[in-house]
Amino acid sequence: MTTIKDIAELAGVSVGTVDRALNNRGRISPEAKKRIESIAAKLNYRKNKVAKSLANRKLNLKIAVVLHIHSNEFFGEVLRGIERARTEIVDFGISMELYRCKEFDPQDQLHLIDTAIAEGANAVVIVPINHPEIIKRLHRLNEEHIPFVLLASVLEDVKFFSAVRCDYARSGWMAGGLLRLISGGGCKALAFFPSFSMLGHKQRLESFRLYLEKHCPGITLENVVELPNDGFDSYQIVREELSSHPHVSHIVYNGVYSEAGIKAIENSGRRIQSIFFDFAPPTKQALIEGKISAAILQQPEEQGYRAIMVLFDYFTANVIPPEQTIVESYILFKESIEALPK
Repeated sequence: MTTIKDIAELAGVSVGTVDRALNNRGRISPEAKKRIESIAAKLNYRKNKVAKSLANRKLNLKIAVVLHIHSNEFFGEVLRGIERARTEIVDFGISMELYRCKEFDPQDQLHLIDTAIAEGANAVVIVPINHPEIIKRLHRLNEEHIPFVLLASVLEDVKFFSAVRCDYARSGWMAGGLLRLISGGGCKALAFFPSFSMLGHKQRLESFRLYLEKHCPGITLENVVELPNDGFDSYQIVREELSSHPHVSHIVYNGVYSEAGIKAIENSGRRIQSIFFDFAPPTKQALIEGKISAAILQQPEEQGYRAIMVLFDYFTANVIPPEQTIVESYILFKESIEALPK
């Protein structure tokens, strides 16, 4: 028997999108609607099955989204994906509440988890700080039978309902390979990473170092710098590092404020080959203008969207998600996005 989940998987969309297409409600592109209707027709699917499979949408459910910081460039993109998902689930009796944490403060994140549960959250999407107390609290969520999804993060020894993230080790390995290619295998380099209170950032760095050790004897990593969640301070730190290492010609920048790194490189007065992570507007513009060499994208908006839709599909269609949903990372360079000559 064909299910709504079957159609969603074949069409590459969510269960909610299928419902909107087949029942003519909500916003959906004509192309997506036509594709879904075509698949449903080929499978001899009847609309009353959609209504039956989504009958429990009348339940009053709440998803809490608990962050590890208040905001930054990267998580602005993540939140765009979360808001996109919110517009798709609002008609199904599922609400969402966002809880913003003080900067990497485990005690504040503990308080936010407790607050979310006290305010009636039926499930939690969380970017967890790698701290024993947070891990202990997540174990309690399991005991309380409250499903939680790890978003854009990873934790060890924690049983979770599902996780949606990039492959941190793979992206670090990619950064090492890119550095080898753009430097010709020999240079002095600096690397800038976000807070190591997040386990995924440590994994990325470890993989990056391992690649250089195995494949790049001619590359000297002069320093690895942990950046704060602050644009002004990040700018100052990058400027100081470049000033302290006058022979550095290449950098890998994984800071959450790309504009800070770009401006620091520009104001150094040196020609620095650089690899940036993700694709906020300043990164895109710098890539088009040739100010940076390449960007490694981790699709933060898609991560935010999928984390919510994992729970939506579970609540509305009893779909048990995969343990891990890995959102692919990929590489862009100037020629990938610049306009072709006419």
